[in-house]
Amino acid sequence: MKQFILAFACLAIGFSANAANPKSSTPPAVKVEVKTTQPEIRVEEKQPAASFFRIQKRFDMWDACGQMISVWVSAPNGTAWDTMYSVAIHHVMDCLNSNGCYQ
Repeated sequence: MKQFILAFACLAIGFSANAANPKSSTPPAVKVEVKTTQPEIRVEEKQPAASFFRIQKRFDMWDACGQMISVWVSAPNGTAWDTMYSVAIHHVMDCLNSNGCYQ
């Protein structure tokens, strides 16, 4: 019990020391203004495409020995779930031994 209280006290001191540090590792945002001399030139901010985001899905499968295998698949946004399932099932099938057990 003494060790638990000592560990908890050290944890509290560590958190308070970390929270007391006012320095930030991220620089402040800088406003940039662009002026052109020709009115036909337009300057605009380009928004990122939706395909930059990724989706993740977990597929749970059971092998012949009764073990549950969880496979996480990450893919670009807009990928069909059946395609992601195909990747997961191929991974599991490649890792089965001759008895049908996941190795």
